[in-house]
Amino acid sequence: MDIIETLILIGIFSVIGFVNDKTKPQEYYYENGIVTVYKKYQCPTYCDVDHFHYVYFDSILVGHGRMCIDKEKLGEKHKEDV
Repeated sequence: MDIIETLILIGIFSVIGFVNDKTKPQEYYYENGIVTVYKKYQCPTYCDVDHFHYVYFDSILVGHGRMCIDKEKLGEKHKEDV
């Protein structure tokens, strides 16, 4: 494999990683806890599971009985300790 093919593969993998980071659920500090902001799924309002709840910003998007948050109150992005 020559250097050009290697650089092309590195570029492709970098783009895939970047897209994945932008489209996967993101965890943020919100009020007294941490939430997972995800457009494709939201926890129901009665969710009692001990996890970072899946939420979104727009109640029209999430539907009746789904968790939505005030985007203005969203804190910093949560980073796991490595």
